[in-house]
Amino acid sequence: MRRLVLALSIAACKPAAQPAAQQPAPDAGAIDPADSRALLAEVDRLKDQVKDRPKTFEILFALGNLYYDNGRYLDAVDTFREAEEISAPVEAEAQALRDRGVKPSAALPVECRRSGPEYGLLQIAAAAQKLDPPRRLRCLDAALEMAWTARARRGNSFYLIGNPESALSEHRKVLAASPDQPESLFFVGAILLERSNGEKATFAEGKKYWERLLKVAPDSPRAPLVRETLPKAAEVFKPRAEQGPTPEQVRNMQEAVANTERTPELEKGLDALLAEGETALDQGKYQEARDAIVRVMPMRPGDARTAAAMGGAMRGLGRTEMAERTLSRALQLDPRQPRALYEMGKLLAARGDRTAAAQSFAALRSAAPEFARIHHVDDELKRLR
Repeated sequence: MRRLVLALSIAACKPAAQPAAQQPAPDAGAIDPADSRALLAEVDRLKDQVKDRPKTFEILFALGNLYYDNGRYLDAVDTFREAEEISAPVEAEAQALRDRGVKPSAALPVECRRSGPEYGLLQIAAAAQKLDPPRRLRCLDAALEMAWTARARRGNSFYLIGNPESALSEHRKVLAASPDQPESLFFVGAILLERSNGEKATFAEGKKYWERLLKVAPDSPRAPLVRETLPKAAEVFKPRAEQGPTPEQVRNMQEAVANTERTPELEKGLDALLAEGETALDQGKYQEARDAIVRVMPMRPGDARTAAAMGGAMRGLGRTEMAERTLSRALQLDPRQPRALYEMGKLLAARGDRTAAAQSFAALRSAAPEFARIHHVDDELKRLR
């Protein structure tokens, strides 16, 4: 286990793997921190042993990157969240200094430089307390660079599992403290442009972030795509009658699903998210329901229960065309799916199609009497007479 911790610590301190010719030969039995798959296999093997052990920010940062680079985006979301919990007080202190009008010093004090796995974020933050405000802020900002990367990658992970709202929130937090972070400029711009759907202010704001990216980071790996797309943004992001995922989003989601190991822990987490969404649906909290279910759908694209829950959320949010398509898909997968029959009945009743609504409710009462009782289907049928 100590070898694993050491390997992760080394990985956290390396922004990228060195070329093979420059790497020292590993000791017999040691874990090569540059071998992502071997390191991940060791993490999985020791998962139960280390899950309750306290972990440093640097270890969590390395773990999050390991999950992210291997396409395990749900694990990355959770691990980066743990890292954020550790960095949050340091972020708050740095923000408080900025709010007071403190400007960071130009030079980075020597005590603010990372020096091995034992001297990381929290040790640097402690050392910064002995410095005057400008040098302290410079110190904290330098220590937080990895925290901004963690937030940005958590945002990317949310995006890749189909949760753009949470992705936007994470990237906006990065830009609030570090306005020129290229990855966050790209994703905030992309999400705003995708969701603008003819709304001029949102479209203009999205373009502004992409233009800023080209100005501050013209050599960013994202820059060529932005440079190519900006001149034709009005056509690429033109309004759609019923906005769904773009082809790129679909490809990204498919890749995320294909590269995610289906462990019992993952399935248990998906079950919990789906149940959370269904509870929110029954309480009329449709946005909360959608936010939970959208994290499940990419992992269970052929599941009637998940599709039914998403159709219910879309109905509640007023997106009736998408609701009908999603509910129809659920009923195609399972013609007796209770929630799909219920939500379809509600949708048809709202449209004034009483006969079809009554047929859907009657089918529900036959297929799942207990579900029909809990959801007061008899009352729904009385209203249709």
